[in-house]
Amino acid sequence: MKSTPVQITCETLCGELFTSIRMEPDKMVMRLEEALVIHEACAGDIVTAAIDAVNADPARVRKIVETAMDLAPARAAMITAAVKNYTAPVVVAAAEEQMEVRRAVLPTAAPPQPMAGEQVRRAELPLQTRSIPIVEVRRAELAAPAEFKEQEPAPALNLTDVPRAKPAK
Repeated sequence: MKSTPVQITCETLCGELFTSIRMEPDKMVMRLEEALVIHEACAGDIVTAAIDAVNADPARVRKIVETAMDLAPARAAMITAAVKNYTAPVVVAAAEEQMEVRRAVLPTAAPPQPMAGEQVRRAELPLQTRSIPIVEVRRAELAAPAEFKEQEPAPALNLTDVPRAKPAK
C-alpha cells in the first residue's frame, strides 16, 4: 500500500522558507532549491518570501532570481513578475489597546465614625513626579513573654533488688 505525499500549502512553505533563511542566511540557495522542488507552482510566492527574508539585498536578490530561473525555467514569467511587482511589506503599527477605567462605587451612606478613644490617621507621601510603591515591613512581636519550667530527670531505677532467675535443671 503506497502512501500519498501530503501537499504543503504555499503559505506554509513560504513561511518555513522565510524562517530558515533568516536563521541560516548562508544556506539560502539550498533552502530556495528545496522549496522550488517541493512546490514549483508557488514559484512567485517562494521568490517573494526569499526576497523578504534577505531584506531585498540586491546581491542576494540576484542570486535568488538566478537560482529560481535555473530550477524552474517554465515559471520564468511568474518569477520575473514577482521580482518586478515586489514591494517591501508595510509595517502596520499595533493598534493601541483600549484601557478600561473602573471606579469603585461608593455607598451613599455616611462613612462610619470612629468610636470614643479611636483616632483615624492616614499616611501621606510628599508630592512626587512619579509614583513609588510603598514597602510595608511587618515584624513579629511576642504578645507576652513565655514562662519556662525546667524539668528534672526522674531518679534512676535501681534494679539490684530484683530476684534473679534460677537456672533450669
